[in-house]
Amino acid sequence: MSTVNGNGHAPAITRATPLADLPELLTADETAAWLDIGRNTAYDLIRRGELKSVRLGRLLRVPKSALAELAQ
Repeated sequence: MSTVNGNGHAPAITRATPLADLPELLTADETAAWLDIGRNTAYDLIRRGELKSVRLGRLLRVPKSALAELAQ
């Protein structure tokens, strides 16, 4: 992903963010922003198995590769 912006945060992810510029693992909020859907819808896709995810302890992350598969 790009460098950190002036306020110390990474640039926001939007639908316009190229897939190649996304981090390898995204939060549900980042995934929802990139897919231009609500956060609850993103969690529903994960729960139904339509969007692959990984658990890291209590954290839920969506691999960039799962977004690539969904975008096809």
